[in-house]
Amino acid sequence: MNNADSLLTANPDSALRLLEALPATTELTRRESARYALLLAQATDKCEKPLLPCDSLLDVALDYYDDDERERAVALLYKGRLEAEMAQSERTVDFLLGGLEIIKKFPQEIEIRRHLLSSLGNEYYDARLYEKAGKTYKELYECCFTDKDKAIALYSLSQDLLTSNKDSLIALKHKSFEYAKKSKDSAMIAITALNLSFENSEEEIDKSLHYAQLALKWLPNNKERNSYYANLGDIWFRKEEYDSATHYLNKSLENNKSISKKAATLLSLAYIKEEQKDYQATTELLYQFIDIADSTYFSEQSTQIQQLVHQYDIKQKVDQEQRRSKYLLRNVIGTFLILCLVLIVFFQYRINKRDKQRAINEQKLAQAQEKYNNLKYSINESQHIITLLRKEQSDFSQEAEKYRQEITERETAIERLKAEKEGLRTWLFKQSGIYQKVEKLSKQKVTSKKELTVLTNHEQKVLKEVVMELYADYISDTQTQYPLLTDEDLLYLCLEKAGFSYQTIALCFGNTTTHVVAQRKYRIKERMNESK
Repeated sequence: MNNADSLLTANPDSALRLLEALPATTELTRRESARYALLLAQATDKCEKPLLPCDSLLDVALDYYDDDERERAVALLYKGRLEAEMAQSERTVDFLLGGLEIIKKFPQEIEIRRHLLSSLGNEYYDARLYEKAGKTYKELYECCFTDKDKAIALYSLSQDLLTSNKDSLIALKHKSFEYAKKSKDSAMIAITALNLSFENSEEEIDKSLHYAQLALKWLPNNKERNSYYANLGDIWFRKEEYDSATHYLNKSLENNKSISKKAATLLSLAYIKEEQKDYQATTELLYQFIDIADSTYFSEQSTQIQQLVHQYDIKQKVDQEQRRSKYLLRNVIGTFLILCLVLIVFFQYRINKRDKQRAINEQKLAQAQEKYNNLKYSINESQHIITLLRKEQSDFSQEAEKYRQEITERETAIERLKAEKEGLRTWLFKQSGIYQKVEKLSKQKVTSKKELTVLTNHEQKVLKEVVMELYADYISDTQTQYPLLTDEDLLYLCLEKAGFSYQTIALCFGNTTTHVVAQRKYRIKERMNESK
């Protein structure tokens, strides 16, 4: 696929052969299948072949790529062109507009935008929405930088002005022709010259002849020439040069696969024979014209049948894929059940081991809790004594210094006890299962934040219960000072006091980014200020 990608611009035929040579037995990942679909569609389109065989593959690409990926815009472009080949105008416009919406996110992708606008403008023009087509072609022209692209855009814009000002139309066609000559692309020179040959009045018919002959001269040998011969024949007919007209009109009939163009040519030949008074030949040509006109119905019917066959093929592929999915699902379920049995045995062993360790930890926690309660009682007693001493200090000024010294000593003791209490509380918190879970989450090493694991709702509830119990006195004091704070705010302050980083706190609240934490901290400051 890399080789085909490198050949797409310079040699699309070789790229297409490489892609079509990929063995049917080759197993591709979803990513590879999506990329293969885009490469095949691009190569097929550049080789000017029908996109119908790429239909189901493009569906794979559309299913794989998201709306924030440029590749989805490419898939929508070729899906739209495929629907255009199927004459599904509404679906075509829908796909192309979707592609344009996505490509807005990628302003550097001018080439993709140019192709989307070109196809969309053509659809608007075919639907006779000339105003929309004109706006689209103008946007297309702004996306063109090479002479060839500008020639194509101006050619399209001149087609939109068929019902508008004739002088503007001719000016655009001449400008398109000049850009085509600068690009030195013979096919583009031929088509723009042919376009100019259509717009001259009877008085300037020699100009039409000049541009028609010039178009035929520049047309590459591998391009279809019937339209060019037919145009020359019509011009010679207008000049009443019936032999030359007959010569070119007959040449246009050779290998002409277009039923409508062939019918128009036969009608022109009938008019010539009528002018030459050859009524028998005129009648024969008119009969041929009528036969071809009648066959148009069967041609349209054949196209409908092809579409039905295509839809049936798609249904067959979908059914086959569904059967394959069911088979894979059965295998996955069987494997999953075996793994579940193994995991049950393994986790039972881990649970038994954890229960033994939990019993030991609970004993240590009970001892630590008792010591914590004693410290808390001592702190409360000391605070009560300080309150009494301060009251007595106001009554006994002669003993003020003594009491002040005792107060200072007891305050120092309180600070020491608080520090010891805080350390013990932190130790108790660290012994809890939920703290170990949080600590494990904080050490995750991932390449993307999307891959981070956060606390579940149940784990968040457990964390909240543990913190509310251990930090009950701190929470009570804080609530008294700032009554507007919510439980979630108090939980955040406790986690911050415990020394957790912003990232870890975010994981505790079920988030992967610190943005939510920063917002919560800002709201806490506002509520604190409002509480004062």
